[in-house]
Amino acid sequence: MRFSFSYLPLFLFFLNLSSAQNIFRNSITGVNSNNSNPYTFGQETDPNIDASGISRGVGVIGVDANNRYDAKSWNTVKIDPDAYFEFILSPNSDQKIDFISFQYTGQTSVNGPTIFAFRSSVDDFVSDIGFVGSNGSVVSLLNPIFQNISKPITFRLYAWAAIAGTGTFSVNDFEFKGSVSCNEPPIPLLQETSLNCTATSFVVNWSNTLYTTNYFIDVATDSEFVNRLVGYQNKELGNVLFTTISGMVAGGTYYVRLNAVNSCKNKVSSNIIKVSPLETLYNGNWSNGLPTANKNIRYLTDCIIDSNIEACSCTIDSDSKVTVNSGVVLKLENGLDVKGVLTFENDASLVQVNDNAINSGAIVYKRNSQPMRNFDYTYWSSPVSGQTAKLLSPNTLPDKYYRYDCNADDWTYDDGIMTPGVGYIIRVPKPPFWPIPTAPTYIQSVEFIGTPNNNITPLAVGPNGYGNLIGNPYPSGLNADEFLLENSINHSRLEGTLRFWSHNTSIANNKYSESDFASYSILGGVAASSGGEKPFGTIASGQSFFVLSSVGDGPVVFNNKMRVSKDNSNQQFFKGVKSIKLKKHRIWLNLTNSDGAFRQLLIGYITNATNEFGISFDGLSINNDSNLDFYSIIGAANLVIQGRSLPFAKSDIVPLGYKSSNEGAFTIKLDETDGLFENQKIYLEDKETSILHDLKLSSYSFSTQKGTFDNRFVLRFSSVKKSISKPDPFDHSNDDIKISVHDSQLQINAEEGNISKVLIYDLKGNLLFQKEQINSAQLVVSNAMFKHQILIVKTYLDNRETYINKVVF
Repeated sequence: MRFSFSYLPLFLFFLNLSSAQNIFRNSITGVNSNNSNPYTFGQETDPNIDASGISRGVGVIGVDANNRYDAKSWNTVKIDPDAYFEFILSPNSDQKIDFISFQYTGQTSVNGPTIFAFRSSVDDFVSDIGFVGSNGSVVSLLNPIFQNISKPITFRLYAWAAIAGTGTFSVNDFEFKGSVSCNEPPIPLLQETSLNCTATSFVVNWSNTLYTTNYFIDVATDSEFVNRLVGYQNKELGNVLFTTISGMVAGGTYYVRLNAVNSCKNKVSSNIIKVSPLETLYNGNWSNGLPTANKNIRYLTDCIIDSNIEACSCTIDSDSKVTVNSGVVLKLENGLDVKGVLTFENDASLVQVNDNAINSGAIVYKRNSQPMRNFDYTYWSSPVSGQTAKLLSPNTLPDKYYRYDCNADDWTYDDGIMTPGVGYIIRVPKPPFWPIPTAPTYIQSVEFIGTPNNNITPLAVGPNGYGNLIGNPYPSGLNADEFLLENSINHSRLEGTLRFWSHNTSIANNKYSESDFASYSILGGVAASSGGEKPFGTIASGQSFFVLSSVGDGPVVFNNKMRVSKDNSNQQFFKGVKSIKLKKHRIWLNLTNSDGAFRQLLIGYITNATNEFGISFDGLSINNDSNLDFYSIIGAANLVIQGRSLPFAKSDIVPLGYKSSNEGAFTIKLDETDGLFENQKIYLEDKETSILHDLKLSSYSFSTQKGTFDNRFVLRFSSVKKSISKPDPFDHSNDDIKISVHDSQLQINAEEGNISKVLIYDLKGNLLFQKEQINSAQLVVSNAMFKHQILIVKTYLDNRETYINKVVF
């Protein structure tokens, strides 16, 4: 188009833009500038752009001139697409240009071009931009199409309609005004992801975003990013497209945000993603299917859990009341967060797998004691943190709270906070506090309130040989075999026999009986000599026990591998299941009499045991105050539990001993066997009577005086001697002779013929009674000296038949 000048408006426009920043300009002060194409001498550019200088198209020819860039051969008729002055501006890779204006001054010769146009590569040089003329112009570039320019842009100043081809047109100086700044990076996009329940790290990826020179990442446990994961508060990553987030708590929920930064330190943040295992919410029904080991569970409302649940982690919301019924197990791979109320009924269990799982909030954990008499103590241990002994049993007399000082090897008063893993004894409240004060016993119900224990601090123990009262620190059963494997078998921190108080005997003369201790080693359990059942390998939650320190320096270690997750495995005192896969072949023997005396021992063949005394497998008899003791013998050691080496040999013999404060008749009975002994003969040799008795067929009865007898009995496994004790000595039936005992009288009856003579011996061979010339089918013998012993009765008939019978009188 032909340009008509209007100087005043252009001058005013120039004034309005005069304060803008110069990003590319040249005053063109050189000699014969046209000799350079492009001409760049003397140009000034913003440091964040590249500029080509001023150049000319191939349709025009440069003309020598000073202080201007001059050209001729401009088309005389129409615009020539190759006849122009050109300016190319290229922002740096992470920069953008926001143009404001282009201005120049120029001149033409008398026969130079008369029409001018200013165009750009934005639309492939089609549209005119503003109004330009021969003497110069100011062109506004505020149009949005000239903003946020991040790629090279070309401007061309065209001229045509020259009077003659020799006419010239020159640009004497030029200037682009605007601003150069960093490009804003696009917002990064992160993808939602779920984790495996055990994951403590994960990889986050993203796509490259333009103009980004560095990435930073935030990781927090809340979506407001107040509680940051250590090391992840705007952590610098560099110009990368992935990173590994580590140091997370397994099963936890985290929020991740990526920040993209350009060279000007401008930042844009990504979407926020939640990273956690799958989750299912309970609001009367489960929102995402039933709980599984890889799902976090969250209770939004009240619930009674009446069957086992396994989950990754668990949250109880603030308005929720959740109860775990008796015998039910809530098993979590990771942590528990209680904002509301979570109650575990007696014998319910909370089992956690991850030792590093973090619990928050308090639970109510209920336990019932064994039936207690007045003056009885319960051996407690707290499954929660923060519980005090005083508040556990507030009605106990104020001076009846104790723990065992393992360094002093003595009791010390303590009604304060119960340390996890430490045992405490607390006396039962006096009968006025019982529901029925006149009842003979009272089952005490207690509530432990606090954060459930996990990740237990190792527990210091006393010097070698000192006693330690240790307790199950968890709100679930503790596998005694796993505990012993860690602390006795693999590491000699403790001796290998645990002692459990059974509450069988009432206090007498202000003294509690040692006969009330049941024993357990990794070989198995032995009932207390005062009776009751033997321990079966699970230490109930809330229960403590005695064990002696060993040669290794502690501390005692607890870990979640020891916890028992089977349902109904947390019943009070000795109920449980076995889990250690050691080869065990065991024999339990009982020694009893008719007055109710009882003593049990265990002999077994087990992996890693020896036939010498060893603290890991052998348990000493501790019934020093008992009227009866029964034990196997290794050297000078009397053992209630003896572990012997594998492989088993039938030629092996095991010496047995006993101590009795009473004389009279006693019986040794095979109580239980397992392993190879289910099909192996077991013999008891009585060296005093030279009897080898098959215990698989019947019990063995004998009589004894008071005292200690360590050389009388041997346990054997082959019949090296002929047994003379068959049939059962208590079976007095015979084809021709029947013997009965009634009202301190021994009655002998002959089925055929008459009795001629009777001789009665004790088991030592002493003749106690003799009568001849009886000549009767019946004989009644009354003699007080026969009481409480086993008799050998030798009966002669008049047909010269002789019969020998063993009877208990």
